Amino acid sequence: MTLPTIEEAALTSRTALVMGHGGGSDCLVASLVADWLGRLGVQRIILGGVACQWWLPADAEPKIRRTTVGPDFYQPLDLKPAQPLGENAVIVLPDTQIDGRQPHEATAARHFGGEAFVVSLRGGGRGVADGMRQVIAHYGADLLVSVDVGSDTLSTGNEIRPTQTSLADHLTLAGLLQQECRSYFALAGYGVDGEMEIEELDRNLSTAVKAGALRGVVTASNAAIERVATLHDEAYDPVGSLVIKAGRGDFGLHRTLKSNPFGEVVRVGPAALPVWVFDPRIVADSVAAHAKDLVPTTTDAEAEQTYRSLGRIPEISLPRFVDFQR
Repeated sequence: MTLPTIEEAALTSRTALVMGHGGGSDCLVASLVADWLGRLGVQRIILGGVACQWWLPADAEPKIRRTTVGPDFYQPLDLKPAQPLGENAVIVLPDTQIDGRQPHEATAARHFGGEAFVVSLRGGGRGVADGMRQVIAHYGADLLVSVDVGSDTLSTGNEIRPTQTSLADHLTLAGLLQQECRSYFALAGYGVDGEMEIEELDRNLSTAVKAGALRGVVTASNAAIERVATLHDEAYDPVGSLVIKAGRGDFGLHRTLKSNPFGEVVRVGPAALPVWVFDPRIVADSVAAHAKDLVPTTTDAEAEQTYRSLGRIPEISLPRFVDFQR
């Protein structure tokens, strides 16, 4: 069955789930899509994300040169207060935390309706799909949009420089592939994560578009961009903050501090201004084939092993943080 354009889906939807695709502040950037859906008449929109954070361990002493490298695919059932929907999803509130640390979804809850949802990555591809279905059933949703920030979901594994955080993205894409609800993959901040050379990203985008994956683009309002800027003042993310620069037209080279104290140079171009929306099945068939290999996995450990067998570097196999200062 052909997935309609995102405009057609919005005009016939009543309740939409809009989620961050890869953890961190993706759920806050996803509010750009939520705002657009609301302007097209969707009556109820709930934000959420996946249980993936680049936070320091709770007992870690902050240091100037201590940098988080590997993410934490944390257990969302450990979040308090929260409402479990099953083994793989929870509803979070504005004051939800774990060991004194708040996921970005709690910030979303504070600013968008008093609640948000978090889907676990610990159950592998099957668990992510189950978590999504739990949230869809809870809200009676008829539309799901998962919004990634950057580029790495569109990686094939054959790029000259391996992607740094694509396991979480491909697990979430694996979950989308298993949904009966109308589900879309969206990409905001084209290339601003700096995980792919722009020439290779352009090539992969071209492949996906030629295969028929594109289902439209979303243009964020100025007000929605400024609201995301306010949210990042409260819950900062180095990659999500570059989406704000793109939305303000601040194109060019920028330095972002991610996994080392020197930073990385990222080119923010006009392609980072819209949010690209795709049919996730065609994306997986044409570019992100490794997401399909993750579909049958049932634990994060199995997903990690599968990803490594494909020649990829699973980010959860890396050290959680590195002290770069002696």
